[in-house]
Amino acid sequence: MESSSLKEAVKYISGELKADPAIDKNALIDEASRRFDLNPMQTEFLINKYILGA
Repeated sequence: MESSSLKEAVKYISGELKADPAIDKNALIDEASRRFDLNPMQTEFLINKYILGA
């Protein structure tokens, strides 16, 4: 698993949420997943972190 892509995705999402807390998190995660070429497990991690709050 390429962890640097996941780290970059987390930085990207965090920055976008800081700029606009009302942003659609699902769309943001979809964008980050494509932009950083994340695998399904990495995308699931982002969903758990940002949407489910796990």
